[in-house]
Amino acid sequence: MSGILLLLLCPAIGMLAARRRWMPPNAPATINAWLIRVALPCVILEQIPQLHFDARLLLPLLGPFVLMFSTMAVMAVLARRLGWDRGTQGAMTLCWGLGNTSFVGFPLLLAIIGPPAMGAALIADQATFLALTLIGLPVAAYFAGQTTRPIDLIKRVLMFTPFLALIVAGIAAVLLDDGHWPEPVDVVLKRLGDTLTPLALAAVGFQFKPGAARRYAGLIGIGALWKMLLLPALMWGGALAMGLHGMPITIGILQVAMAPMITAGILASEHGLAPELSSALVSVGIAMSFVTVPLWALVIGGY
Repeated sequence: MSGILLLLLCPAIGMLAARRRWMPPNAPATINAWLIRVALPCVILEQIPQLHFDARLLLPLLGPFVLMFSTMAVMAVLARRLGWDRGTQGAMTLCWGLGNTSFVGFPLLLAIIGPPAMGAALIADQATFLALTLIGLPVAAYFAGQTTRPIDLIKRVLMFTPFLALIVAGIAAVLLDDGHWPEPVDVVLKRLGDTLTPLALAAVGFQFKPGAARRYAGLIGIGALWKMLLLPALMWGGALAMGLHGMPITIGILQVAMAPMITAGILASEHGLAPELSSALVSVGIAMSFVTVPLWALVIGGY
C-alpha cells in the first residue's frame, strides 16, 4: 500500500511544484544528475552483487534490443504508409524504441513488486543504456543527416557512471560473501539509493504537460499501442510458448512496456527531430504507463 501511495503522491508533488513555481524550470536537470550519478549507481552497487544469474535473465537483457530493432522496423513501415517526414519518423523511433527503465521503471516496479524486482530491472536498464548508445545515437544521427564516430560511442559507454558502477558491482559479486557489503557500506548505499524513487517520480510530475496529449493524440496512440500493448503481448506469448515464467520474465516484459525514455526524447530534440512531438511522447507516455504497467503486472503475475 505504501508503494502505491508513493506512486500517486510524488508525481502530484512534482506537478504542484511546477504549477506553484516552487523550483526553477531547470530543476529536473539537477534532479536527473543526482539520480544518474549518485542514486542509481548506489542501487546497482547494492543489488547486483546479490543477483544470482539464470537463463531467465536473458529476457531482461535482450528485451531492450528486441524493442529497439522491432520499433525501427515498425516505424519505417508506418512512415512510408502514413507519409511521415524524417523528423517524425526519427522521434517516433527513438521515443517508442527506448523504454524509461530507470526513472519510471524502478519506482513503478518498487511500488508494484518491491525490492526483489530490482535485480532483473537493473539488468534491463543497463541493456537499455547500451541500446541507446549503440543504436539510438546512430539512429538520431541518421535521421538528422549526421555521422557518429565509433570512438565517441565507446567513450559514452565507458564514462557512464551507472555502467562503471555495474563493473564494480560485478567484481564485488565475486569477492563478497553472499554478495553482501560490510554493514556500514550497505547502509550508506541503501540510504542513498532510496532517494531514487521519490525524486524520479517527482521529476516526472514536474515535467508533465497535459496539453500535449491533444495536439499529438494520433501519434501517441500509435506508439503506445505498439510499445505498451502489442510488443509486450507478443513477448509474453512467446515466453508462455517456451514455458518460461517467474519474476525475471515478468520484469523483462514490464520493462519493455515502460513509458518512452526521457533521454531518448532529449536526444531526438537535440538532433532537431520534431522536438515538440518528442516532448509530448515522453510526458504523455509516462502518464499512461502509471496505468498500463500495473495492469500488465496484474495480468502476467509471476512475482
